[in-house]
Amino acid sequence: MKWEPDWRDIAESLMSGLMAVAVAAIFTIFCVCVWKGVTTARTIILRRGNQSYACTISDISQTPYDCKPIEDAEE
Repeated sequence: MKWEPDWRDIAESLMSGLMAVAVAAIFTIFCVCVWKGVTTARTIILRRGNQSYACTISDISQTPYDCKPIEDAEE
């Protein structure tokens, strides 16, 4: 009696493995992008008229975001 491989089970196992690898790759890429965005963030000061704003920029996006007005400190 000759053993015959069950191609359906083999294909199912391969698809499950490929899906696991794809999910791990997507998760890793997402984490690296988030980590790079956070670790390369810098704060800059923008001035418009008499008002100053503290804004964040990163190496990924040079567009300022998360701008907050800076209040003058009274002494």
